[in-house]
Amino acid sequence: MRGSETCRIVFVDLDGTLWDHEDVSQMHPPFRKMGEGVIVDSNGSVLRVNEHMLEILKNLKKEQILLSTLSWNNPDIALQALQELGLRELFHYHAIEFHPRKDLMAEKALAFFTVKYGCKDFKIVYIDDRDTHLNDFKKKYPDTCFIMAWRDFSNFEEGLEAVKKCLENIPH
Repeated sequence: MRGSETCRIVFVDLDGTLWDHEDVSQMHPPFRKMGEGVIVDSNGSVLRVNEHMLEILKNLKKEQILLSTLSWNNPDIALQALQELGLRELFHYHAIEFHPRKDLMAEKALAFFTVKYGCKDFKIVYIDDRDTHLNDFKKKYPDTCFIMAWRDFSNFEEGLEAVKKCLENIPH
């Protein structure tokens, strides 16, 4: 992937998108794995990975598409959850910060990809279960293709197809 002119990147929200929990920052580590894709915190609160989203991401990674989290959360807690689930290494970068400006988080991720992979341009897909942060994001990255999880797709096949269609239709 080094030296590519245009890099394909998929940004993925965590809460309500990668997993069912609505706010991982409210959980209380340490986490304990309860089974494949399921962890529980010290208070008994359970978090489950969405298997459809996980399969989409695994397939995209096989196709050498760069993956980054993009999440408004306490990074220490979110990264601990990803680690306990065995998903931390699935992503090439973690854009997890405790503020709502996902466009600023993405800027750091893209700077990282520029240095690490020699990207000169990007085709960006952003997957989130809410469009709350989309306006700021689109102001900074107007060609971004946004996919709303669980509205624009409901299973693995539909989600993978939606991402591929986005990547084909983004100009560059």
